[in-house]
Amino acid sequence: MLVLHSPQGTTVEIENAAKIYSAARHPKSFISLNGADHLLSDRKDSQYVGNAIATWADRYL
Repeated sequence: MLVLHSPQGTTVEIENAAKIYSAARHPKSFISLNGADHLLSDRKDSQYVGNAIATWADRYL
């Protein structure tokens, strides 16, 4: 499981992301998206997340 969260996010608190991450089995990873909003409205953020997900998933597919 790949959990992504922005420290500045107001939609999902970091405690919720931490609970999801803690409950998940391996393989699991956490990526902090500093400065991104929950909907990834900035194109740079959405492209970064897309690339990160693809790279992470490639190892397991």
